[in-house]
Amino acid sequence: MSGILQSFAALIILGLVIALLLGAIAVRRSYDLTIGIAGAGLILSLAALVPAMQAAPLHTALFVLDRQTLGFCGLILICTLAVLVLGASYFHPFAVAPREEFFLLLLLASFGAMVLALSANVMTLFLGIETMGLAMIGMIAYPHGRPEALEAGLKYLVLAGLSSAAGLFGIGLILLATGSLALPPGPSADPGSAILLLAGLVLLGVAAGFKLSVVPFHMWVPDIYAGAPAPVAAYVAVVPKIAVLAVAMRLLQGAALTGGVALALTIIAAASMLTGNLLALLQENMKRILGYSSISHLGNILFAILAAGAIGRLAAMFYIVTYAVTVIAAFGVIGVISSAGAARDTDGLLDLRGLFWTRPILAALMTFAMLSLAGIPPAIGFIAKMYIMAAGINADLMVLVATMVAASVLGLFFYLRIIIVMLQTAPQDQAALGGVLAIPGAGMATISVCGALILGFGVDPGLLTALLKVLFP
Repeated sequence: MSGILQSFAALIILGLVIALLLGAIAVRRSYDLTIGIAGAGLILSLAALVPAMQAAPLHTALFVLDRQTLGFCGLILICTLAVLVLGASYFHPFAVAPREEFFLLLLLASFGAMVLALSANVMTLFLGIETMGLAMIGMIAYPHGRPEALEAGLKYLVLAGLSSAAGLFGIGLILLATGSLALPPGPSADPGSAILLLAGLVLLGVAAGFKLSVVPFHMWVPDIYAGAPAPVAAYVAVVPKIAVLAVAMRLLQGAALTGGVALALTIIAAASMLTGNLLALLQENMKRILGYSSISHLGNILFAILAAGAIGRLAAMFYIVTYAVTVIAAFGVIGVISSAGAARDTDGLLDLRGLFWTRPILAALMTFAMLSLAGIPPAIGFIAKMYIMAAGINADLMVLVATMVAASVLGLFFYLRIIIVMLQTAPQDQAALGGVLAIPGAGMATISVCGALILGFGVDPGLLTALLKVLFP
């Protein structure tokens, strides 16, 4: 019993903190107390993963707790902690409406993401997706005075409902075909039911495709990212992807990626790489640019998963960490120069014009993020893309290697364009953007840490590689 409690300690602590936070808000509203409880809970939950890894592996009917799944949970908690700090800075001046529930929703979404990452059963997988998705709807639409935020929340509600319906129908077909809800699904109990099993797996793949926002399930991305508050956009861009990839990598690494499955994943990966960067070329909104480019980056991760083997697995994990750190840094810069009380976020390209001359540190951090996303040294993104290309060449996936190179060349245009815009002279009516606006210290520290990781791991990736080899042997 003690071993089970040790293994599930992180999940239990996070659940208890959510209940405590709910009670604290009901008794007495306190913004600082809410942030303190949420932050302490995330740190305690993260610390509880250390003894959990010592007790791993543990396989139950509902959950799989091993170094890989617990490592994904650790990444989810770290990203949530970063978004918590950015959200605290973002909502701090916004005293018109209650703000405390945002952090309750944030922890609830992360609880669902952890359940999803650990799931060994299609029902826990579905419950994790729904818990995470419903909480994110509230987070996206939280600044209810903004029409675009409400629109984004409504769109995500409809699309999340459609993807959940597809996933639930797929679960029903899998149960009908195999008589089991275990992941991965076993063979069909009846040879005549093989088509039902295939249809169920396809529908589950559709649901996963919506969460990963890969082609052809990508069209919701720009509107949701643009309408959501900047810290929420960072969360939506990172944490659900990590949770779904945790399940996908666990299921696919033991399967033979050949035939129709390999062909379908290859087409999706190639189309995502090219489509995402093509659609981002002429965008004038930073969050839309980052949204479209995220489609391309998820295509890169699928490419790494297709490469399979130890090299492909390491390349995929290295890229996931790189993507998470970089995207949080980019959205973090937008978040610290924005406020929930404003009519909109400061996310237009013209809003960033002259940032190098008004806020050089913020501009430098955004530059590090753009260089990383573009794959330009010395940023970590260069190493991440080299790992994937090496894995692809080793697996003889030359078509995907060529596609990734072409997509990266396209990405150079809009990533470097953002840097050039920040170097331009600001218009007179925007000259005070960086000079008057008070940048929250905690938010600035979070982005600075991300920037240091982008450069530090880019110059010397050995430490991160060694850590990933321990967590994902």
